[in-house]
Amino acid sequence: MMKRFLFLFFVALVLIPAPLVLAGDIQFEVTVERTRLGLGESTELNLTFHGTQSVAAPKLEQIDGFEVRYRGPSTMVSIVKGVVSSSITHVYTLIPLKTGTFTIGPFSVDVSGKTLTAKPITIEVISSTAANAPTGQGPQQEKPAWQISEEELKDRIFLTLSIDKKKIYLNEAVPVVVKLYVNRLAVRDIQPPVLEVPGVSLLKFEPVRQYQENLGGLLYDVIEYSANLVALKTGDFTLGPAKINCNLVLRRAGPTMRRNPFDDEFFKGFFPDDIFNDFFDRYESYPLELKSPSLPITVLHLPEEERPEDFEGALGDFQMTVEANPLQVRSGDPITLKMTIKGQGNFDTVRPPKLKSTEGFKVYEPQLKVGQNEKVFEQVLIPESEKVNQIPEVSFSYFNTQKERYQTITQGPIPIVVTPNPEAQTKLVEASQAQTKASVEERLGKDILYLKGSLGNLRRQGVYFYRWATFWIFNVAVLFLFLGIYAFGLWRQRLVCDEGYARRLRAQAKAKKGIKRIEDLLRKGKKDEFFDVVFKTLREYLADRFGLSVGGITLDTIEVVLKEKKVSAGLEDKLRMIFADCDLARYAPAQFDTQKMQEIIANLKEVINYLEKAKV
Repeated sequence: MMKRFLFLFFVALVLIPAPLVLAGDIQFEVTVERTRLGLGESTELNLTFHGTQSVAAPKLEQIDGFEVRYRGPSTMVSIVKGVVSSSITHVYTLIPLKTGTFTIGPFSVDVSGKTLTAKPITIEVISSTAANAPTGQGPQQEKPAWQISEEELKDRIFLTLSIDKKKIYLNEAVPVVVKLYVNRLAVRDIQPPVLEVPGVSLLKFEPVRQYQENLGGLLYDVIEYSANLVALKTGDFTLGPAKINCNLVLRRAGPTMRRNPFDDEFFKGFFPDDIFNDFFDRYESYPLELKSPSLPITVLHLPEEERPEDFEGALGDFQMTVEANPLQVRSGDPITLKMTIKGQGNFDTVRPPKLKSTEGFKVYEPQLKVGQNEKVFEQVLIPESEKVNQIPEVSFSYFNTQKERYQTITQGPIPIVVTPNPEAQTKLVEASQAQTKASVEERLGKDILYLKGSLGNLRRQGVYFYRWATFWIFNVAVLFLFLGIYAFGLWRQRLVCDEGYARRLRAQAKAKKGIKRIEDLLRKGKKDEFFDVVFKTLREYLADRFGLSVGGITLDTIEVVLKEKKVSAGLEDKLRMIFADCDLARYAPAQFDTQKMQEIIANLKEVINYLEKAKV
């Protein structure tokens, strides 16, 4: 009940403020699906308002060369790092009426008393021999993905490579950016970019952000990767091409494909006609290697002119702060000098700042601490006498790669107060070489023991443990402990030698951990990870339970095993449903709500409990 209340409260926070958005916070964007099409084809015109969901459909004037039909609105709410954003897109269909090059727009819309404008878009309409359909049939739909030619594919998915500057210095760190552009295609298993250049060190590419970008009137989904490049030798080099490997998911070609009202590249597969009969045959993955254009770069030596004496190779744009603590000490007591270098650049080239003089100090090697875009050097100084009254000037020199000149930062001197340290008087005590031992008087009967003439009265000494109950309890416990260790050793040996027994033994425990994680992902609303963990947990449990390879677990394989074990038909249906839901979620995650995901968890638990109780 509480969870439902919190969910409704959150939805209210997201949706209620929408009408109160100021027009100044709204962004207006116009895109089309394609900027080149033939007669008999059509394209979508999208008018998107970012920052609101309360804008009515604009009334478009007649567009020369096109018939315009309004299809309806599409809304979206996203939450990224706690920031809620919303948008509404009004979708129109453009049907060309004649060939030629047409400019549509600019578009103007009044929102809350303010006029929002968007740039015009150019569309080329060509004659199409494939579009000779009889009058009245209506426009043809865009070709399915599996019919797209290689040339058309290059405009739908491609890579770009960029670098901040083409002329760089030896050991300078320069950001390199690789962008993956995708337009209305399903792509999965995207690998990080690979960029190999002799004589250049390149850190691992990391995805920094995902967004949408308008290029030539087409809206692309963009994944941006970034890494720092460091040149290790001088000369002229060719940077690139950058390469990315991925899998392109296409609807399988063939006469068996049925059309549905949502049969386009985005909605295909959302509403299949028979999910259990032919869903797994509808889509196919094709490996794809994308390459970016190459870029020429030149690596230069650092200039010799005006190079400072204390320059040790630091490149970038830095700032330095110096602190000393304590400022009042006795001679011989330590002072910690903290020198912090911050900024942008290649921090691998940053060395400790230099003291102008170390006279009057005992100086130790600095200790290094590395942070985000900073290095901290802590150096211990010990004043040797009370005559020292300041810490000398500290300097740090570097080459500013933006201004292309050397710069030196100086801090100090720092005044300190040193007081005398009282000297401890040391006294030497000389002992006499000839020492006389004091004689000790010996007492008769104390140091000499007399012999006894008879044994006297004898009596038993000690304890008889075998008469104690605890003695027998202890020995029996030791015996049982030995037998237990022996049995445990046999069991451990069976675990090592009998792999099937070991896998069956741990199958249920692993499944329980997997279900616990699945329920946690459901609470956090992580749909993609939810279905991945469901599929992984089910496959690993079935593989361990029946002694199969995890990679060989498919629906067909499990159905054969279950028929041999003579399990109920209802269990097979539940397994089939779980496999189908997991595969469907790869292409249509929005189709699954919380209730449906809870049903999947219930089915998974029921399958595992049945197999454990039945001992199949």
